[in-house]
Amino acid sequence: MSGTALNLDRRTAMATVAIALLLGLFAMNDVPAGVFQDDGHYAILARALAAGDGYRYTNLPGAPGATHFPPGYPLLMAPLWWIAPHFPANLALLKLLNVALLPLAALGVRSLARRVGALSVLAASAVAVASVATVPMLFLDGLLFSETAFVAALCAVLIGAERLVAHTGKQSWRAALGVGLAIGALAMLRTVGVAVLPAVLALLLWRRRWTDAALVAAGAIVFLAPWQLWTTAHANEVPAAVAGAYGAYGNWIIDAWREGGLPFARAVFTANVRGLLMPLTLFGLMQAPVAVQGIAVAALVCVLGAGARSMWPRAQVTVLLFAPYGALLLAWPFPPDRFLWPLWPIVLVMFVAGAIALGGAAMPRPVRLASRVTVAALALLYAVWHVRTWPGRSWEGLERGNARVGIAAASVAAGLPRDGLIAADQDAMVHLYAGRPAVPLVALTAIQHVRERSDAEVAAQIAGVLDAYHPRWVLVVQRESLRGVQQLAQRGRLKLTGADPSGVLVYDVVR
Repeated sequence: MSGTALNLDRRTAMATVAIALLLGLFAMNDVPAGVFQDDGHYAILARALAAGDGYRYTNLPGAPGATHFPPGYPLLMAPLWWIAPHFPANLALLKLLNVALLPLAALGVRSLARRVGALSVLAASAVAVASVATVPMLFLDGLLFSETAFVAALCAVLIGAERLVAHTGKQSWRAALGVGLAIGALAMLRTVGVAVLPAVLALLLWRRRWTDAALVAAGAIVFLAPWQLWTTAHANEVPAAVAGAYGAYGNWIIDAWREGGLPFARAVFTANVRGLLMPLTLFGLMQAPVAVQGIAVAALVCVLGAGARSMWPRAQVTVLLFAPYGALLLAWPFPPDRFLWPLWPIVLVMFVAGAIALGGAAMPRPVRLASRVTVAALALLYAVWHVRTWPGRSWEGLERGNARVGIAAASVAAGLPRDGLIAADQDAMVHLYAGRPAVPLVALTAIQHVRERSDAEVAAQIAGVLDAYHPRWVLVVQRESLRGVQQLAQRGRLKLTGADPSGVLVYDVVR
């Protein structure tokens, strides 16, 4: 690399970091922790680790072992609790973690675009900035969610894996073992990161590199095996009624597939295929006519296909990753967007690579013209939608609505006598902001992904919580919970004793 090129590389890298840092500060907000439950749980687990209580839900009676989330992100947050141990005064510091991680994610995307996408310095930097400036990334970065850390780590792991797979000479055992360890560590940030493992192993086994494949698997197992042993040992420490919020995914998903059978599998697949249309939102086309959506999807698929083909010689792991990752995404009974957005930076790299390939001199003139017009139109729609969306920060609407009812529930909980347990549909916020042990009133079930639960099903789950934990009070703010609570009140199990002006209803549990 010449001196001029090296200087340009350094300057664009610095610019990428600076812009990403500003975007991280822009994404930072004053929304309380716990508005989506997961963010509250991450904070609780990080506090438990920092206090030396172990990886446990200290907000629940008995402090059961945490098996719902792998411990990577809480471990990143735990040192911040040492620096500032008082909540909520330390919330701004906790949120600064994602602000600091966003530039790392941008640099990761930039490096991936350069090394496996073969993009120029300027194009790679532009893709990196566009990735972290995407509204879903800003939304996730502004909360105590693990996606920003996962994107940064995923890019680093993919770069290392591509080097390992592409190397045809004598491979150092350290490189293969290091890639395996990196994949295992990635899965500790988000479980779905384990999808990198079959992609790497498939390519190594195809090349008959048995030793390298074994070392990669062994490295990954260093992290995966202890986590599996932990989840198995503590799998039954939370009752079935709250497993969707606090339990391990294994039994939860197995039970759902066993009970639902083939009809449930078809419904999940159909719902998740529809969910894959979510990226059309970023082009302002989510409410467009079906014909327009179809044209946009076809155009995106063509450009991404061309990008995958052009990247394949340098990015076989990255391209192949979409197979196991996509299979998990389509089969998991949960909206696919939380799984999709961490891959969005890779999609953008592939899109730009495809645009370059289709618009290159090797293509026939009609193809070049059509592709350039198509790419320009999609890029314009993408830019216009974001420019219109950024100023109003509309992505914060739902979380701020949840914050209002959660803080109201915490305020009511703080005024109750301290000699009884509380069950609430905002249990994380009740615990964090009222300092009270609290159990969930309802928890996520797999069936919710394909249909609305009946009032009887909600009431049965709430009854399971009452039987398992024997709370003294029930606090209700959500409509679905209220329907179930009303059924139990009619049966004499609950008695309405208070209604806060903010909409929080207080029920006594009838003994």
